[in-house]
Amino acid sequence: MELKDLEKDKAIEVKLQNLHDSIQNIQKFLDTALEVDTAEYSTKDKVDLDLFVTYALNTLYWMYLRTKGEDPNTHDVKNQLNRVKEYMIKAREAHERLTLRPKVDQAAVGRFVKHGISYRDKKPSGQTPKKKVKLTN
Repeated sequence: MELKDLEKDKAIEVKLQNLHDSIQNIQKFLDTALEVDTAEYSTKDKVDLDLFVTYALNTLYWMYLRTKGEDPNTHDVKNQLNRVKEYMIKAREAHERLTLRPKVDQAAVGRFVKHGISYRDKKPSGQTPKKKVKLTN
């Protein structure tokens, strides 16, 4: 089959046009992601953005190797993708560790202690504290 035969093939023409459109969409998306000013983002958002861009670029390189007819499984890009996946898991665990761990509201604890001490001091000295009553069956 010669290349001139492919010029008349509508199925290939549609697939190539879809590929071209997808590449343009990816390029616009990555340009937007790389132009983001991260100064006002939290550390978690910065980490997520960096991991996303790294994974996207490695995936694009994976697809490039596929279009060239090379096997990406034998290329170093596979190790890079696995490394990025490991960092995504570590980032998620770090975020969960910070958000799921119970935190003590120190200001509230201080108020409890302060009011507990002042309540004890306000009791008249001649008054005996109430005794606990045990109920028997």
